[in-house]
Amino acid sequence: MRIPERSLRLALAAPAVLLLAGCGKIRNPLRAEAPPPPPEYVKLDAKDAPELSEQDYLKRKATVGSRFERIEALDVIDRAGDPEMIPFLVERLEKEDDPFLQMRIMHALSKAQDVRAVPPLRRLAQWNEDRVGVEAVVTLFELGDDNYVPRLIRLMRAKEENPEMATLGYRTLRRIYQVELPFNDRAWNNYYRCHRLEPYQDMGWYATFRPPPPPTVAGTTKVEPRPESGTRLPTESTKSRRHVVSAHEFWKPDEP
Repeated sequence: MRIPERSLRLALAAPAVLLLAGCGKIRNPLRAEAPPPPPEYVKLDAKDAPELSEQDYLKRKATVGSRFERIEALDVIDRAGDPEMIPFLVERLEKEDDPFLQMRIMHALSKAQDVRAVPPLRRLAQWNEDRVGVEAVVTLFELGDDNYVPRLIRLMRAKEENPEMATLGYRTLRRIYQVELPFNDRAWNNYYRCHRLEPYQDMGWYATFRPPPPPTVAGTTKVEPRPESGTRLPTESTKSRRHVVSAHEFWKPDEP
């Protein structure tokens, strides 16, 4: 059987495209790559742990400690509010396998209000159908990204198949919007469309957010401007709501 000339040219051009795109060498999927070395505070013997700095001691305790010790370390990190610990919290959010600890890390990241937490939170919100995914949607909303709120609305449709998650989705929607609407996905869809968060609904930078995250001012969501051309990203975390008046609302009769 003769291979079409067009298909042959595309097959030969694919490796060159990968190299030109900055991929470097072509990876062999059958060859396992060595994992990155653990940090120094993890490799250190337990007897030498008191010699670590306060930050490294908390990192070690939150990484290799018992469940109670990890919770205790995360509580201290949360209360301290140190912006230099945000990258560590983001890393632990991606590597932690305990759902309770994942949600505890989300609370700390929500309190810090730092956009560097957005990429892992979006992955959790997209691929988790449990309480961790719901909490990720809430944390994203508190950081100014409401693109995953429709996932909570879709949970309400599974009222008969999974009543617990459907009720959780409904209670979470009432919690983040602070409004009383019926248990109806259409009503919540209409409310969501009319009450998007700004400025992200207009600037769309979350939709194209890819790692590495943009550099931010420590402890804030303010994105550092580019040296040459300035920045198109939001300069601060405003969460004012803008009501988009639809044609139906414009022409409906006045209330008595």
